[in-house]
Amino acid sequence: KTAILAAGVTIDGVTGDWQRNRKHHGGPNRAVCLFSVELYEELRQDGVAMEFGSVGENFTTRGINLKRLQKGDRLKVGDCVIELTNIRGPCRNLDKWSPNLLELIQGRTGWVAKVVQEGDVRPGEVAEVLT
Repeated sequence: KTAILAAGVTIDGVTGDWQRNRKHHGGPNRAVCLFSVELYEELRQDGVAMEFGSVGENFTTRGINLKRLQKGDRLKVGDCVIELTNIRGPCRNLDKWSPNLLELIQGRTGWVAKVVQEGDVRPGEVAEVLT
């Protein structure tokens, strides 16, 4: 995924971001995916260099330790509020970056979330943990 100038975030997800496989991607409890700069840096230290958006996240956070968050935690991102619903399971399509990426990414896969308050989000806006 590539960065965009702004996006509307609704209970259905980020406007314009639609996955064909709705069983594993999207839906009300998986409307938004989060990954972090810090997780990308950890992977880079393990020899896997990827650009932001490579794992298909909608929000790439900085300064929030995603590994310390829990289901039910809420974050305010731009004008919207999201609630973490589950740890994001790694997708086998990630192997295109490295033959052992699925193994390397275990325990650092980010989160999926539902949208509690719809709103607009722009790159660079601060993501704030509410709970």
